[in-house]
Amino acid sequence: MHARRISTVAALAVSFALAAPAVAQGPMRLSLVGGSFPGTLTTELAPGPVLQFCIIAMGIDPGPLPLYLVDPADTRVLDVGLQQLDLYFGMFGLDQRYVGPAWVVPNVPGFLDVPLYFQGLSFGGFATVFDEVSPPEVVRLAPAGAFRDRQVYMTDDRAFGTILPRNDGRWMAVGGGRGALLAQVAVRTTEIYDDVTDSFAFGPQLNQYRSIHTATQLLDGRWLICGGVDLFNNPQTACEVYEPLLDTFVPVAPMVTPRVGHSATLLPDGRVLVAGGFDVVTSGIDTIEHAVNSTEIYDPVANSWTAGPNLRTPRVGQFVIPRPNGTFLICGGVSYDNLIIVKVPAVRATTDIYNPTTNAITAGPSMSTGRALIDAVPIGSDRWLVAGGINQMTLVSQGTPTNTAEIYNAATNVWSGAGAMATARANQRSIPLAGNRVLVVGGANGQILTPTPLASGEIYDVAANTWSVGPSLTVARAGAASYLTPRGQVHVIGGGTTTGAIARVCEWYYF
Repeated sequence: MHARRISTVAALAVSFALAAPAVAQGPMRLSLVGGSFPGTLTTELAPGPVLQFCIIAMGIDPGPLPLYLVDPADTRVLDVGLQQLDLYFGMFGLDQRYVGPAWVVPNVPGFLDVPLYFQGLSFGGFATVFDEVSPPEVVRLAPAGAFRDRQVYMTDDRAFGTILPRNDGRWMAVGGGRGALLAQVAVRTTEIYDDVTDSFAFGPQLNQYRSIHTATQLLDGRWLICGGVDLFNNPQTACEVYEPLLDTFVPVAPMVTPRVGHSATLLPDGRVLVAGGFDVVTSGIDTIEHAVNSTEIYDPVANSWTAGPNLRTPRVGQFVIPRPNGTFLICGGVSYDNLIIVKVPAVRATTDIYNPTTNAITAGPSMSTGRALIDAVPIGSDRWLVAGGINQMTLVSQGTPTNTAEIYNAATNVWSGAGAMATARANQRSIPLAGNRVLVVGGANGQILTPTPLASGEIYDVAANTWSVGPSLTVARAGAASYLTPRGQVHVIGGGTTTGAIARVCEWYYF
């Protein structure tokens, strides 16, 4: 890796000559993007005092390095150690940012899993030489274009959980089910991944056991957690809110209808539309007859629920696409048709349009095929890719996924074809890549009650409208959770595996 640097701790002594009193800007954070090889690693320190000097420290061990070695009055310590310590001096600009040097990381196999520790310091303290010290950041190196399993485990195995960001820059896995994919037991635990220690630790507990729930960020930054199955696999009405400032979950008003497999959508005015789902879970395919078509709306200011308009058909496992005109397209889902005295399972290709202004549901354009248990992925210009999903479900078929894909143009309200994947799948993860491409990976094929988790991945090229082979997960996963890390990797967590068990181990995709 190459960049202009000043090595050794002795260079810190230069700080006495550079330091001048300045007003603290805090909280100052160091942003770090990269980690793949070959690739580029970039840093940015902000906010800081305008035109004031700063340092970015980089090393290969986590310290501690006491700052009293430079300033006897400073009792703080750095989380970057002396081993191969490099110091990079800079100055905050008029925008209070310092963009550090870009390190070119060559394709060297010996870099695999090597951690690089970083921390930023600003000059100009009134009582000490240094004003602020940023929280530490670390990146671990791995080959580009592949998934990497570093054998980092959660304490609880979990599938169908959610992932929430925290105010400290870390991310938290929330709820989900333990045990086996089709015999899961909901948990109320959360676990926080710490980049510096490369480990998970328990976070604040939910008020209720829940899995297959929804998490929707409200306009004030809080997260609304709705429904899901409880410890006894029953859909629940209970809801709670995650308060980032307090780092705790607080119960809020319950829904009117128990729900699992529902959708939850933030509306422009800050309310949340919850739609569909099962209100009862029984054994086997009989659960389908408990799909509901009702909706309800949560008002976070009044902490109350009111009934919304009914969907035109029951839907479970549907997905929702926002439109530029402020309406929302509610797509697909598992449902049923009434055949005399029998409810026949079905997967919908139909869609509904919800208009928040009129609080009304109207018919939307149908997809080319029925789909459920997938997410839509934005691909630019108000277009959304939908690929795979549970497709066929009848009295004799328990539901099989499709390999087809299509694109919805939210501006024109029109669907168009997007070719077919090599493998049919549902409950997969979809990851936007550079070059206007989308990686679809994992999920499961087989029938809905006998799924076979997948590790394979496929890449959709938006411009060429074609699919090609993509990188595979290191472990087959269905119902996993994922998020884009601040460093630019995708962290994939949990999910059901080919053994039928739910995974504790996680992995990262390096761009």
